[in-house]
Amino acid sequence: MTLIILITIVLVMATFFVHQAALSGLARSIPIGAQSSHPWFYLLMLGIFAAHIVEIILFAIGFYVADNLFGLGTLEGGSAEGAMGLFYASAVFYTSLGFGDVLPNAQLRFLASIEALNGLLLIAWSASFMFAAMNRSWHCFSGKGPDDPPA
Repeated sequence: MTLIILITIVLVMATFFVHQAALSGLARSIPIGAQSSHPWFYLLMLGIFAAHIVEIILFAIGFYVADNLFGLGTLEGGSAEGAMGLFYASAVFYTSLGFGDVLPNAQLRFLASIEALNGLLLIAWSASFMFAAMNRSWHCFSGKGPDDPPA
């Protein structure tokens, strides 16, 4: 059990780092403000989407390592075979969809449950980042500051 907890902690910290680096990089490189236009929104969304894909891949690698190198459990179901199957399973867990066609057993259940919580937090972080970015942009177009009272 100690090994799966260690693998999970490493994955959670790695995904936090990836997400923070992605959002910081996007905040620095995409003009949000008076000079911004509609294309920045699409670049921002694509950057956030790419960060989530990388995080899902990290967890898929974690499932592979935990199963094939350490024998801590398996992902049962025909949809979990091969690299795309691991990615699919990780995406289902990360987004908390829970289709039920891929089931983790043994200690991989712990990793899958923490991935769902981690995905929920990172998706919420992305949503709040987008809200803040769009709020700042809308205030620039309206001529009011973000702290000004509504009309």
